[in-house]
Amino acid sequence: MKHIHYLTSLCLKTAFVAVLCGALSFSASAQHVYKNSFRTGVAFAYIVEGDNSGALFSNQYSRELTDRLNMTVSGEYLSSSRYDQGKKIFTSRKAFVMFDASMYFDLLENDRFTIKIGAGPAVRRRSEVDLAKGALGDNTTPGQTSDEQFIHNRQKDFGGKIALENDFFSDNRLFFGWRATGYLYNKGTSIFSVGLNMGYSF
Repeated sequence: MKHIHYLTSLCLKTAFVAVLCGALSFSASAQHVYKNSFRTGVAFAYIVEGDNSGALFSNQYSRELTDRLNMTVSGEYLSSSRYDQGKKIFTSRKAFVMFDASMYFDLLENDRFTIKIGAGPAVRRRSEVDLAKGALGDNTTPGQTSDEQFIHNRQKDFGGKIALENDFFSDNRLFFGWRATGYLYNKGTSIFSVGLNMGYSF
């Protein structure tokens, strides 16, 4: 009886350790199990021309194509402004709606984090109001003085996006990280942003 009780106890302990190790192994390698992910983020954005800054909100869907290659589709909204302390008015306001499709390559990947670099085509719709001196045209409104005009501009631009992204895996499906992104377009100003994001794998 003692031998049977000992063998039963040993089997139960072995089974418990095996299940625990299996669960830990699954959790550590879960990012390789789930091919799809969705992430949302917020970033500080700096608009190079005009010295504007603001917040960029993003949503991104990713699909793992191979062990190191990922395809992503993103939608982003950027709102920025510039305030003139001397004039006590906003001299510039910008709102951009942006979309892009990119390919990401894993520079480094292990059980706890990844570092990726990506690039792809991008398009945006921008709405801008900027204060300028001596500006003439149909899409203007008067400024504070006779030689100042607010220029109103709405255009579509085409260009590209390049990004460096880092994800940390907190459990088998959830992750968080940061992203640095640059946007270049055929018209209008370039954008640089740095921000945080979090996501879910499925």
